[in-house]
Amino acid sequence: MLLVLDVLRSDGPSSQAALARRTGLAPATVNNIIQALRAEGIADVQWINGREALVELVSKQGAIVSISVGPDSVHGSVFNFAKGVRSNGVRELKKEDRPGADPTAAVELIQSLAQRAGVAVTDLAGVSIAIQAPIDRQTGAVAPWAANRMPLWRSVSIAEAIKAEIDVPVVVDNDANLAALAEWTWGTGRGSDCFLYVSCSVGIGGGLIIDGKIHHGGNGMALEIGHIVVEQTGPVCFCGSRGCLSTLASERSILAALQGSESSKDSLAEVIGSAKEGDPACQRVLYEAGRNLGRALANMSKILAPSIVAVGGVLSDAGSLVFDSLHASIEENNVPAFCPSIKFKQALISDATLLGGVAAVMSELGQGVSELPAWMGQSVNR
Repeated sequence: MLLVLDVLRSDGPSSQAALARRTGLAPATVNNIIQALRAEGIADVQWINGREALVELVSKQGAIVSISVGPDSVHGSVFNFAKGVRSNGVRELKKEDRPGADPTAAVELIQSLAQRAGVAVTDLAGVSIAIQAPIDRQTGAVAPWAANRMPLWRSVSIAEAIKAEIDVPVVVDNDANLAALAEWTWGTGRGSDCFLYVSCSVGIGGGLIIDGKIHHGGNGMALEIGHIVVEQTGPVCFCGSRGCLSTLASERSILAALQGSESSKDSLAEVIGSAKEGDPACQRVLYEAGRNLGRALANMSKILAPSIVAVGGVLSDAGSLVFDSLHASIEENNVPAFCPSIKFKQALISDATLLGGVAAVMSELGQGVSELPAWMGQSVNR
C-alpha cells in the first residue's frame, strides 16, 4: 500500500495501469489496494472523458493546523477538510517582545485556529510547526549558531514542548524544507526524483527533496544555502561568516543596498514594483541579487545534480529582472556541461511553507492530496 501512496504523492492522479507499471505490482494487487484506500476515504477515482479512470489521493475528513514561527510573528492556518475551508490567524509580536515568538504564543495560536474550525484541539489530525531557523535534528531545537535570532526557543525541544500542551501528531521542520515539500508535491517539482528549492525573501533558505522525502543531512541542517559563501570579502553575516548569499540576495541586503539613495524602499515587494516601472537603481540591485543567487545555485547543482531547481519567495516575483542574471551566472559557471538536463524554474506555489506543513502531516498519517484544491489556497482571514 505504501508503494502506491508514494507514487500517487509523487506523480499525482494516475491510472491503475500506470500505478502497476511504476510500482511493479500486479494489476489485481493494485486494484485491491485502491479499493482499500477508497474504503478508508484516502483515495478516489475520477473519470476522464467517461473512459479512463484516474486514481487520486483525497482527504475529506479531519483538520490540520499549520503554523510558521519567526522573529516578528507567529502565523498559520487551519485546513478543515471536512468542510473544505481554510482560516488564517496571526499573532504579531510587540516590539519589546521581539525577537522570536515563544512556545506559548505558538500553542495559543494553534488553540485559536482549532476553535475557529469548530474542532477540539485533541481532535486535530495533526499540527505542523515551521521554524524560520535551522533545526538541529539531534536535539529538536534551533541550532545554537542561529539561536540569537530566536532566543525564546533556545535549547527548547520544539516537538516535545508543543506535544506537552497539545496531544496530537506534531511535525517540526525548517520553513524552507516545508516550502520545498509543497513545491515538490503540487508545484514545479512534481515527479522529480531530486528537487532543489530555494526561497528568497527576508532571508534565504533551501530544501532538497530526494525520492519524495526531505533530505535533512546528518544533523538536520542540510541545504543552508543562504550561508554558502559567494563573496569572500563581502558583508559579515550573522552566522559569523563573510559574504554569505544571505548578505547579497536577501530582502535585508537588497534594502540595505538602496538605503540612503533616492530609490530607498521599505520592502522587497516595493523594490520589485519600482524596478518593473523602470527605476534603474532597483533594477540594478535585483540584477546583482540574481547574479549572486545564480553563482550559489551553480555550485549546488554541480554537487547535487538535481533534476529541477525552483526559486520561490518574494524575490521570484521579480521574474526576468532576477532570472536573466541568474541564468547568465548558470551559463558562466558552465553548469549545462555538468548537468545538461537540469531545469531552473520559478516556483509555482504561493504560501508554500504552510501548505508544506499540511503535506508533511499527511505523509506522517499515510495520507495525501494529489491535486491542490482551490480552497486550500483561498483563506478566510479573521
